[in-house]
Amino acid sequence: MSKSYYPTDRAGRIDWHSNFAKEFPKVRKDLGFTDAEITNAVNDSKYAVHILRTLGPEIDSDPGHAANAVLSGQSSGEYVDLPAGGSAPTPVRPGIDTRRQARVERIKRHNAYTDAIGKQLKVVSEAKFDAKKYKAELGRPRQTGPTVTIPFRKAGGEVSGINLYRQRKGEKSPQKVGFFMRTPAIDTTPGKSGQLTYTARAVIDGQEIGNPSDLVSVTVG
Repeated sequence: MSKSYYPTDRAGRIDWHSNFAKEFPKVRKDLGFTDAEITNAVNDSKYAVHILRTLGPEIDSDPGHAANAVLSGQSSGEYVDLPAGGSAPTPVRPGIDTRRQARVERIKRHNAYTDAIGKQLKVVSEAKFDAKKYKAELGRPRQTGPTVTIPFRKAGGEVSGINLYRQRKGEKSPQKVGFFMRTPAIDTTPGKSGQLTYTARAVIDGQEIGNPSDLVSVTVG
C-alpha cells in the first residue's frame, strides 16, 4: 500500500486535483502563498484534470506520450502541444508532479498548517508511515531524448528523496545513479542502446531506509 496522499489510479488523481484546485485558494493566505503562486497551483491542478480525463487511456498505455512529460517530466522546458478543445484550461509547463511535491511539502512545513487543513486539501495519508518497512516507489521509466526519466513518490513527504540505481543488461550488479529529492529522477548517462533496469531506496537525512522498490525497466536506443 502506498504511503502517499496522492492516489495511484487515474480516477483518484482526477478527484485529488479537482479538490486541490477548489480548496487551496481558501487557505492560501494562512499558508503564506502569494496570489501568483496560488494561480500557478490552481492552473497546474486544472490542467492535470484535463489531461487525465481527455488523454487517460493513451497516457496509461504509452509512457513516452507527450502528456506524461507535462504530468511527471522535468519542471522546465517549453509548453507541450496537446489537444485543447473548447473547454481546455490554461496550459502549463512540464513538471506538474514535481511542483505538486514541492508545494505540498511547503504547506506541511508552515507554522499555520493543521490536520484540518491537511484533510481539506487531501495531503495526508491514511496509512501510518513506518521507515523500517517502507518500500520505495518508482513509476514507469521513459526515454526523453538522451536521458531516462523515472517518476517516484516520497511517502507524502515523509522521506527526503531516493537513491536511484541502474543495471544494464549483462552487468552483474546495479550502479548508483544518484540522489534525487524531486520527481522525476533523471539518468543523464543511460547509454546508447539496450535494456536498463532501475530500482531505488528511500532516503531520510542522508541514510537509506526501508526496502528497495520493485524493479522497473526500459529499453533505450
